[in-house]
Amino acid sequence: MAVFRVEKNANYTTMSNYHLRDKQLSLKAKGLLSFCLSLPDTWDYSIMGLAAVCKEGRDCIMSTLQELEELGYLRRERTRNSDGTLAGADYVIYELPQPVSEKPDTENPTQDKPTLEKPALGDPLQISTNSTSTERNNNEEKKVIRHKYGAYCNVLLSDEELSKLKTEFPSDWQSRIERLSEYMASTGRSYKSHLATIRSWSRREQLPKAQKKAHYSPANYVYKEGESL
Repeated sequence: MAVFRVEKNANYTTMSNYHLRDKQLSLKAKGLLSFCLSLPDTWDYSIMGLAAVCKEGRDCIMSTLQELEELGYLRRERTRNSDGTLAGADYVIYELPQPVSEKPDTENPTQDKPTLEKPALGDPLQISTNSTSTERNNNEEKKVIRHKYGAYCNVLLSDEELSKLKTEFPSDWQSRIERLSEYMASTGRSYKSHLATIRSWSRREQLPKAQKKAHYSPANYVYKEGESL
């Protein structure tokens, strides 16, 4: 079967294929996530706004966002008004799924000063597509977000760690990630710092030839009890 493709010179979006091939995501979740990722990072829009530009209604949009949140593609942050009452929530959209924290209580949110006056229907949930945002409330610690890399999506690196890796290994940083990904997948091992592990393996490769293996294989990294890879 022939495939006809449009020449892409302008007005197109470059994004990861990961979510498109994630079998856990429904087709509507893949579509909504792709739409959100196609918008500029500076865009903030409401649930009603999404429903206005999509064929689906508000309830469908909400359930789809819930699916993305449960699978780590979306993270919600509660916001409050100046008087302490809940103003809604901000959302951060990710290309790659992030570790899912404890599910927030969406049924009975706690308010410092609950009010029984007219509900703020005109102030729906807000969404931001800025995937690099790590800001939390002033009383919370700033958390480092690590993205998944490698063929098995098991090598975790922050943006800063990835930048250091590219600087230290400019010609083969990708192959080093893939090697670690394959090794962990085949052995079931895990490490506290994947950047430190790649550096450690690099130092071992610089040993005299008599102490090195000719080719990489999981057997090259057998260690005695008490040793660290």
